[in-house]
Amino acid sequence: MSSKVDLERVLGSPGRVRILIQMARNPVSMSIYRLRAATGLRREDIKKHLRILMESGLVRELHVDNKRMYVLDLENPVVEKLIELFKVSCCI
Repeated sequence: MSSKVDLERVLGSPGRVRILIQMARNPVSMSIYRLRAATGLRREDIKKHLRILMESGLVRELHVDNKRMYVLDLENPVVEKLIELFKVSCCI
């Protein structure tokens, strides 16, 4: 995993931005089901977006009770900056 994030790739999709905003609003881990309910995106699209977000180092996958859960990687300084951006732009 690279320490640099391809922001154009990550933020170039409204779906990925919606997922990031929802994850920033809900700091606990989220399932695909919860992300689907919160974003209105299709399950297949969420899985595709999560893969890209994980490859970018912004999201981590957790295994909890045989379920896959997703959480922002708060150790990544880019995530911290994105949360700040979302706060000042009235998203969270």
